[in-house]
Amino acid sequence: MNAVSRAGRTSVCIRGRLHWPLAEGSPRSVRHTQSHRSASFASRASGNLDTTTLLGTGAFAVAAMSALAPANPLRLPILPALQPVVQHALRVLPLQCEEATVKASSAAGSSMQPPVVDKIPEDTFRPGNGSTTRLYQFESCPFCRKVRGCLDYHRIPYEIVEVHPLNKAEVKDFSPDYKKVPIIRIETTDGQQMQLRDSKTIVNALLGSNNPGVAPAVPPPTATPSTGKMWPPTKEPEKATSGTVEEQWVHWTDAVLVQCIVLNVYRTFGESAETFRYLLTHPNFSWIQARSAAWSGTAVMWAVANRRKKTYEVPDVRVALYEAVGSFAAAVRTGGGRFLGGDKPGAVDFNVYGILRSAEACQTERDLLASCADIHPWYDAMNEVVGPSKAVNLDAVKRG
Repeated sequence: MNAVSRAGRTSVCIRGRLHWPLAEGSPRSVRHTQSHRSASFASRASGNLDTTTLLGTGAFAVAAMSALAPANPLRLPILPALQPVVQHALRVLPLQCEEATVKASSAAGSSMQPPVVDKIPEDTFRPGNGSTTRLYQFESCPFCRKVRGCLDYHRIPYEIVEVHPLNKAEVKDFSPDYKKVPIIRIETTDGQQMQLRDSKTIVNALLGSNNPGVAPAVPPPTATPSTGKMWPPTKEPEKATSGTVEEQWVHWTDAVLVQCIVLNVYRTFGESAETFRYLLTHPNFSWIQARSAAWSGTAVMWAVANRRKKTYEVPDVRVALYEAVGSFAAAVRTGGGRFLGGDKPGAVDFNVYGILRSAEACQTERDLLASCADIHPWYDAMNEVVGPSKAVNLDAVKRG
């Protein structure tokens, strides 16, 4: 399931069907019909302002609406001249921290565009070889947290490069053809460079031949009462039964667990704001850059989560998350080891761990750990073997 495309379709729906109440309180649909003045304003703004400033204006409008109606800010009327700006923010904002099919490039690459690979040379991370690793990420992205957990497990020092979700300036010079994260970029002491894309590819490359898969007794994933519209995946139902049990569980993490996390961390407007709060104190972004991303992201992802809740017909998103986590914990117990991989964690373990860690310091994490005692043995074991973060600039990010 491609959550990015879902987010994109959701934002289109939002733009095409925003309901602005009339003076009497009866709703009216706005379908891309703006006054001449509004269109003129949007045209001039787009021509005279850079993207971040333009979106910052839209973010201020969204924030003002939010302050007036925190329960449903997108139903408030705003100045007609600002409607195109807010709609532009809604159009470009959905965060692309999702996966796409990535093929390794056989091209040599250039100094600005390192070749894309799906395997890492054996001695790259040998202690003392002086290679440098940078992880380009969104802090709250579950796909990025999969990679961080695996880097920490292997005790690989790395630098976190937070990508601005609106302009993505940090990756344009070496990855202009790929608009998503995570990406890791490696430079060796002999001048070789490479980049890896897609979290599953990166996790598999880091584990290499040391990936234990899943324990022999582990059963395949199944749907729970609240996740029946997620699993099997609607578009690719064969993923629920084809391939190895490990491959089925990897597909399950994206089709079910990622969706449950998205539904929960953006469940309410307040929780959505909590998820994006780290941007407000990030040292790499200016005041306007931080707030344009945080405020617009809060509004858009809250709307996306509410749309997905209806699509998946989930009555209670917390219950759906607890059921999904409980089914994974039961599979670990059936497997008979500390991890789904048995005595040591495998690719599925790192996928699940990263997804859950993306809710770090948020209400979703607090509620999950308080309500799901069954996950504690596995979660505590993962915390133990992953260990402390090896990010050299971890203090730059403040969560929650």
